[in-house]
Amino acid sequence: MMLKTRNPILIAISTLFLTACASAPIEQTHKTASTTTNTPAVSKKTGWEVENTMLSANSAEFIKQVSRRYGIPDSYIQNLLNNAQYNERVAKLIMPQGPKGRIKRVWPSYRARFVEPVRIRYGTEFWNANRNTLSRAEREYGVPAAVIASIIGVETVYGRYMGSFRMLDALYTLGFNHPDTSRPEKSQMFRNQLAALINLDYQGKLSARHEEGSFAGATGLPQFMPISILHYAIDGDNNGKIDLRNSKEDAIMSVANFLVKHGWQSNTPIFAPVRLPANAAGLVDGGLEPYLSWTQLQSSGATLSNNNNNNWASGKQLGVINLPDEIRGQTEYRTATPNFFAITKYNRSYFYATSVADLAQALAQKQRSNGYNVIFP
Repeated sequence: MMLKTRNPILIAISTLFLTACASAPIEQTHKTASTTTNTPAVSKKTGWEVENTMLSANSAEFIKQVSRRYGIPDSYIQNLLNNAQYNERVAKLIMPQGPKGRIKRVWPSYRARFVEPVRIRYGTEFWNANRNTLSRAEREYGVPAAVIASIIGVETVYGRYMGSFRMLDALYTLGFNHPDTSRPEKSQMFRNQLAALINLDYQGKLSARHEEGSFAGATGLPQFMPISILHYAIDGDNNGKIDLRNSKEDAIMSVANFLVKHGWQSNTPIFAPVRLPANAAGLVDGGLEPYLSWTQLQSSGATLSNNNNNNWASGKQLGVINLPDEIRGQTEYRTATPNFFAITKYNRSYFYATSVADLAQALAQKQRSNGYNVIFP
């Protein structure tokens, strides 16, 4: 998501939709449908740079730009926009606290929403039912099964809450009528997502008129936004199509692929086993990339809490994150590795990524207690 990265902890309601579309992925040429005599040449840009260019808030100009970007006839885009409807509920849900307010950040309460008995029980059932696919994803991508299962659990409680808003309406509403007029980059981001949805529809990969998802336009078990579907979605069951809503295999492999393309490192923990010094607050950068070396942390007073799996200890692969409780005036600090920051590309929030990590630990522990030898993230 194109969100403010220097203040990465989002309010609790944000976690269910601001997913899987974040940073600049590797370039990847997409398949485009054949052109007609009315279709302009496709943009020469490739990969993420295609979706990272500006689109006009004027609908007529928007149509021309999307046509040039993806090689789609103007009339095709116009027909879809004519079918799109403003959804007042979407506009209200995107800013539940009002345009000028802010909900206090309370890490313990946030964590308790996701690391709790229901998700652990459903997550265990999901893991047991999809053990072979999770193991395959772990082998092929190096992402622990626990992390993949955790993300799907945090996003949709394993498919129980995938959203019932028509994606076309949600993205149209937020792209052209976003309630936060002080942040024009937000509506710009949703226009890019709307353009990607139109492209997916044109390619026959999903129906923009019928696909449903969250109020911010994310869909399926892993809640992928359209741009992420274009770049990271995987045909995990090898049936010739990608279906993130109904295919567990597609969802599992797509989550693993997304994380790897955003820097996931195999055989590396999400948090480094480090005891931070009393002045840990001064080490917090607030960004979404690692910026510290182990040598720098040591010089600030950090020490190892154990000597296991320390392959993160070379180069600038660490960052100190803060998890505040603004009601009680307390803050928890942890030392994050590149794998933590890979999760923040799924949702640009320290709270979100830490909840994924903690739920993954709980799910892995449950598997261990049931006799399975699984990887702890």
